[in-house]
Amino acid sequence: MAASALLAGAVGLQAQPPVPAAATGIKYMRDSEEYAALARQVYRLAAESVARRSQNLAAGSWAVVLDIDETTLDNSTYQLDRAAYGVPFEIGSYDAWILRREAAPVPGVVDFVAGVRRAGGRIAWITNRDAVTADATRANLRSIGVLGDADRICPQDSPQRTKAVRRAELVAGRGDCAWSGTPIRVLAFIGDQMGDFPGADEHIADTGADDAFGRTCFLLPNSMYGEWTTRVTRRR
Repeated sequence: MAASALLAGAVGLQAQPPVPAAATGIKYMRDSEEYAALARQVYRLAAESVARRSQNLAAGSWAVVLDIDETTLDNSTYQLDRAAYGVPFEIGSYDAWILRREAAPVPGVVDFVAGVRRAGGRIAWITNRDAVTADATRANLRSIGVLGDADRICPQDSPQRTKAVRRAELVAGRGDCAWSGTPIRVLAFIGDQMGDFPGADEHIADTGADDAFGRTCFLLPNSMYGEWTTRVTRRR
């Protein structure tokens, strides 16, 4: 290639505007092989843990709990649209996105859920999506092949019904989030925000401490949103 052509190419590259900071995290989750590999890695580790710890448990006596957004369903299309227009998250527009039922699966989740079912486990989805979008959420989960007829979907139908409240219902076998009358042992929690996991004050076995991660708690990366965007959340 002539020197002039090389120079022109270099100038062209330099003239390209950088990806806006707000969209960098979205691009990482949509386009990078690193993100996809990390997500599959998390789900493989979770699958190995569940398979090992469920060996002597009766089918139906245990479950895994998954968050939905950025844990099961990939909503980066919604985030990309908002970034393109320079507008922030807004619940009305997000509910409209959910009603489109177009979210793709997060890498690794389909195989993980299938493995849990083969091992005799139940699936509970504890999400902060609202009850208004529950039917659309079910349809989207079914379209990617992860929803079973006996699964529990536990939306946030009031501010008081936090994820901690719904986890307690599930474990005790009482309340809207439970398999009625059936206390359940949860072998794994999978999420993308720290609020997806039980705190120490919930007294759920093998959770509530940092060393639970990689054993019973499995955290997926999320570079698009979270409490870390507005304050320092790192403790050490």
